[in-house]
Amino acid sequence: MSKLSALREEAKRKTVHICGIAIPVLYLFLPKDSIILGFVLSLFIIFIIEWLRFRGVVSLPFLRKKEEEKKEIGAYVFFVIGAFISILIFEKSIAIAAICMLAIGDAASALAGEVMSVNNPGMQGKRMKPPAVMLVMFITSLVIGCLVLHSLPVAVCGALGATIADGVPLKVQKVAINDNLTIPLFSGLMMSFGSLW
Repeated sequence: MSKLSALREEAKRKTVHICGIAIPVLYLFLPKDSIILGFVLSLFIIFIIEWLRFRGVVSLPFLRKKEEEKKEIGAYVFFVIGAFISILIFEKSIAIAAICMLAIGDAASALAGEVMSVNNPGMQGKRMKPPAVMLVMFITSLVIGCLVLHSLPVAVCGALGATIADGVPLKVQKVAINDNLTIPLFSGLMMSFGSLW
């Protein structure tokens, strides 16, 4: 696959990713109970879709190779779970910032990796991202944090958490944890601690 084709494919995937910004936007206008109910219903539907996908009944666009080969659960599942947990455990503005860092920051980081020709699907989750790509994630997340929280120190904490989660692979029992789960949780935790000072 040419560099341009790879960039185009990544852009398609991350366009879907950025659509996740709808979650914090809805959270701005709806009560927490309504959002939680929506998540419960969404997760039920998502698990059914994944169950059907693994049995070859349905197919989804924009999946990575391992997801297409049914070797991994779709990354969108971890996105929804990460956003759901964030809304459950974090203060509202912190949850919104954390989910935005996931939706926008992760997309910016992935596209930067493609432009810099450092993304290798076979190496995903196996090695740390290059400093230049991590810097893109940090700056994007920092801007999001400042816009949402209006506090530079707390935004810096969140950006650090998001950057670590995005750039440094986390494994449990040799199983890589999807960064769609860790980005909002790490950034949310760091912002929660930062807001205490």
